[in-house]
Amino acid sequence: MSHHESAAQGPDARMVDRMLFFSDAVFAIVLTLLAIELHAPEIHESGLWPALAAMGAQFFAFGLSFALIGLWWLIHMRVMRKLTHFDWPTAICNLLLLASITLLPFASAVFGENFADMDALQFYWWVSAATASSMTLTFLVAARDGGRLIGGISMGEWLFRLTQSLAPVIAFLAGVYFCATDQVWPARFAAFIMFPIMMLGRVFYRAPKPVKA
Repeated sequence: MSHHESAAQGPDARMVDRMLFFSDAVFAIVLTLLAIELHAPEIHESGLWPALAAMGAQFFAFGLSFALIGLWWLIHMRVMRKLTHFDWPTAICNLLLLASITLLPFASAVFGENFADMDALQFYWWVSAATASSMTLTFLVAARDGGRLIGGISMGEWLFRLTQSLAPVIAFLAGVYFCATDQVWPARFAAFIMFPIMMLGRVFYRAPKPVKA
């Protein structure tokens, strides 16, 4: 018996599963690369802990990037596992998403090594905004024509998923703006803007309750 990661059946199942396996592998590699960017500090007379404390900016960039990539993976999994048919436009958009994801370890390293530099943070938010925009595009393409590729989708769920995808785009572009206008603290915590927007998406959609046997 073949094993399917997606909801696809028949001849499309293999192609959809290959796309999902490849995507999961890229996400796993990118998360690993984040840790590789953390280099062991040189220990001087002051000892290990002060040396690790001096790396606080790198650890912050690592934690933020890990959380964001994990968020992309969860959203990606929620949408793409519902694919019932393989579709080349969706596959191409998925590749664009993965391309932007692979830039995040580099952007994280630039930000972590230049924590006080607003240009470094702005670059980080630009890359994050590109990733979020690619995720939104992938969802819109996969859910087009009434969600025929994902087994159908209601307008309420479509609006909910769109809000979930657009919230990070808005937050990261706000971060770009805050950096450009030298608003230091709003720029550093711009990512948190996405959460109230995501909660707003709950207005449009209520997940159906499981039917009791």
